[in-house]
Amino acid sequence: MPTDLDAAKYVSFTTYKKDGNAVSLPVWVVPFEGGYAFTTDHDAFKVKRVRRDSRATLAVCTIKGKVAPDATVYHGTAVLLNESDSKRVAALVRKKYSVMYLAIIAQSWLKRIFGKDSHAADLAIKVTLTK
Repeated sequence: MPTDLDAAKYVSFTTYKKDGNAVSLPVWVVPFEGGYAFTTDHDAFKVKRVRRDSRATLAVCTIKGKVAPDATVYHGTAVLLNESDSKRVAALVRKKYSVMYLAIIAQSWLKRIFGKDSHAADLAIKVTLTK
């Protein structure tokens, strides 16, 4: 497992649209069963892209998703995890990103209180790196 991904606060997760264009965004990742996983909402576009095309890349990035020119880009295969594995990933993310995680979840709770739809990262995606 790459130490740069293990230590990263943010990782650029890239998936592909139907037309082949890449879409990248920063995510929080944790090592999980031989790969890297993160939580997301079940109706996020990245979930739809993974369902259609499992190709994915990971690279260390900034909070805004900027990848350094010399950063290693890791290629892999993304899968959607089941509910129990998603809960395990959420617990690992909560542990690694404790204070930041609580701030994000608090926003989600507030949305629910005020009647806005929020799924609070109820699904996880795992990327297994290819060799």
